Amino acid sequence: MLTALVLSITLHTVPAALSPQAAAQTPAREPHARPVVELAPGTTYDAAIPTLAQVVGHDFGQEITSPADIVRYLRALAEAAPSRTALVEYGRTWEGRPLHVMAIGSPERISRLDAVKADLRRLADPRGLASADADGLVARLPVVVWLLHAVHGNEISSSDAALAEAYHLLAARGDAKVDTILREAIVLIDPLQNPDGRTRFLTHTLFGRAAVPDAEPAAVEHDEAWPGGRSNHYLFDMNRDWFAQTQEETRGRVAVFLEWYPHVVVDLHEMGGDSSYYFAPPAEPFNPHITKAQAGWFEAFGRANAERFDERGFSYFVRETFDSFYPGYGESWPIFHGAIGMTYEQASSRGLAWRREDGTVLTYGQAVLQHFTAALSTAHTAAVNREKLLRDFLDYRRSAVAEGGEGIRAYLIAPGRDPGAARRLAALVAQQGLEIRRATAAFKVGGREFPAGTFIAPTAQPGARMLRNLLDEHVAQPEEFVKEQDRRRRERRPDQIYDVTAWSLPLLYDVEVVTASSPIDVATEALEPAPTTPVSAAKVAYLVPWGSAAPAFVAEALHSGLKLRHTIEPFTLGGRRFETGTVIIRLAENADALASKLGPLAARHGVELVAADSSYTEDGTSFGSNSVVALKAPRVLLAWDAPASSLSAGWARYSLERRFGQPVTAVRVATLARVDLRRYDVIVLPAGTYSAIQGESLRRVKDWVGAGGTLVTLGEASRWASRENVGLLETRTELRDGRLDIEATEKEPKKNEPQKAIDLEKALQPDREPPENTPGAILRVILDREHWLSSGTDGEIQVVVEGNRVFRPLAFDKGRNVGLYAPREKLVASGLVWNEARDQLANKAYLLYQPLGRGHIVAFAEDPNYRAFTEAASMLFMNAVLL
Repeated sequence: MLTALVLSITLHTVPAALSPQAAAQTPAREPHARPVVELAPGTTYDAAIPTLAQVVGHDFGQEITSPADIVRYLRALAEAAPSRTALVEYGRTWEGRPLHVMAIGSPERISRLDAVKADLRRLADPRGLASADADGLVARLPVVVWLLHAVHGNEISSSDAALAEAYHLLAARGDAKVDTILREAIVLIDPLQNPDGRTRFLTHTLFGRAAVPDAEPAAVEHDEAWPGGRSNHYLFDMNRDWFAQTQEETRGRVAVFLEWYPHVVVDLHEMGGDSSYYFAPPAEPFNPHITKAQAGWFEAFGRANAERFDERGFSYFVRETFDSFYPGYGESWPIFHGAIGMTYEQASSRGLAWRREDGTVLTYGQAVLQHFTAALSTAHTAAVNREKLLRDFLDYRRSAVAEGGEGIRAYLIAPGRDPGAARRLAALVAQQGLEIRRATAAFKVGGREFPAGTFIAPTAQPGARMLRNLLDEHVAQPEEFVKEQDRRRRERRPDQIYDVTAWSLPLLYDVEVVTASSPIDVATEALEPAPTTPVSAAKVAYLVPWGSAAPAFVAEALHSGLKLRHTIEPFTLGGRRFETGTVIIRLAENADALASKLGPLAARHGVELVAADSSYTEDGTSFGSNSVVALKAPRVLLAWDAPASSLSAGWARYSLERRFGQPVTAVRVATLARVDLRRYDVIVLPAGTYSAIQGESLRRVKDWVGAGGTLVTLGEASRWASRENVGLLETRTELRDGRLDIEATEKEPKKNEPQKAIDLEKALQPDREPPENTPGAILRVILDREHWLSSGTDGEIQVVVEGNRVFRPLAFDKGRNVGLYAPREKLVASGLVWNEARDQLANKAYLLYQPLGRGHIVAFAEDPNYRAFTEAASMLFMNAVLL
């Protein structure tokens, strides 16, 4: 048996969680999962380095180590081997838990770590680096291997493997492979990327654990309650957050990367318990900015891991499922800075034991051991190939600079209609470790004049391939791959598309980015500190044009007690046109020293303050019109817990609380029936099918809306609201053939009807098939600029579409189609959309407004807060909440 090959078994009849007295009264059960793992058979370990059991009370793979005990053990190792380790806290989670990385290397390198890191950064920027200097760096620098563990909190085994990796590197004696690693490499071990999620998982599994861990998959200790431990505090999948950098944890890790510029990065995960083990090479499609040299290293590391796994009798697979196309993964983001980034996936025991479909039992100890084996094999392979890896890293960065000297020379981000969005986009580019500066004077490119304040990102920089990934409108998948997915689609087979097919930040921020093919000669300055404009004294009011920065400004201003109004019609004042949504802050309605209060507030959020000395408008609505509406600090309720999508709920909560500073009360769906809805002005239903809201509960929601409330539904929640038995939204979704998605009545066959020859192609088609799936593309939406929900836009934005929802537009007498997908020829801005989906989505509804009594229903066909990097759509969401 495989277990006999890899484990030294010690049977425990006393679970670690039970006292000896309690255990004596506990009947014995099948002793599945309490092994002691033999990490590397035959290895001698230094007794001066403490084992995990000595520090926390259990051995490697014997128990799921808690986040606190992980930190405790790392500190114990650092104290025992100070000359070979550097333990650094690089950040804190939203819940305040520390994030650590431990550097392990030779005493010579650890003693001069700052100088080593400075040289690593020199190697990462070959501009001006003489060949002799580059050769010197390559000759003396270590290869840096960064091992990242457990970004998903319920993917548990890699964190205990990380502790085993650190122990083995520090304690193993006479091990030639370890000696090679310490001589040629520095290994960075991040043992736990998501301690908040792991804590949530541990709380659940310990609460449900049987007297002896139960291997049955249906056992409660494996069956996590909503939202599970995968995500962090804000329920984000942080393995999709690397370029968006919305989460504190991600920002901390990016800072670590840019401090070290590691050459090999491995992100260790878990997958379903009936799988085996996955390592590189990755699946198709490859991102086009991956070089041939990097692809060759995927193969080299894969073969080295395979050799080690074959020696130990471990099963594995390669080139399936997990691709490197989307640049926001923990393994792919480093690739576009020149690293060899790889994902490793271990079958998960989701506890201490998992019975597979074939009847065998996967133990936690075995999962820990296999991750440990792959990680150490990778570190050794990197060490053996130190010089070649460093030279290929240098070549990647050099070739990126060279490519930037041809074709596109720079990306230009002009302030445009929404300067706040342009500033945030530029700042996000800089957060990637990329060069971008602000022009201090106007300049011309190709006959077009760009104003001072335009942001310039040159392509002749070492990170140019990351820059192209983020700022190009479209990153193409290989033609043969797309053809194969089309074939599978037509045969109704699952596709092989792992994640979204589009992510262009300029499109999603709705900011124009222009490419320049010639050098730009203009003085520039760094992005920080951002320029601030003194607030001019006003006689009557201050005006804030609506844009993506305005919602956060308004939320803080309202909660600080200021009186604000906004216009639902445009107007002209002092020769300047102000569009729908403009905020009016009248001196007469606010306390003295208004300018001194508004100045810091405007600077903090990056909004424009316009001083008005008169309220007499030359055109459009007047300040005293009924079209100028008082704003109030809204009391917002967010539906939480099942059946809401945890991702959608988390994105909405993050957008409200962190991005826009709007307080929100999260209320479990099961609790809604007994909540006094009159305490709230806005209810947000994240994606989900709310079948529990029916009968009296549904009537209460309708009455609340009718009395003046605003109901905002997202994605699948909008489909639920449109159901006939719900009756909140006067539209329906469609089936693939264009029919309305309503329950069909069975048609009785006619008696003695003659049999016709069968049309096989037609006969194979399902009768009630959902529309064609769109795998995460970016589509254009045309907005009704006369409606207040579109405030801050120029009448067109781009949105992420993922799924198969197709909504019929509302009839004129039912409401307003504030946002419709563009006609077919303009529909697709970026990504893969099948022709049938283009045909069906064109001119269909994206954003619906429906009045109900004195209240409002606002329905989004897709999630406007998708991964919190869809800035323009998120502004529409905040328009619904605030306006």
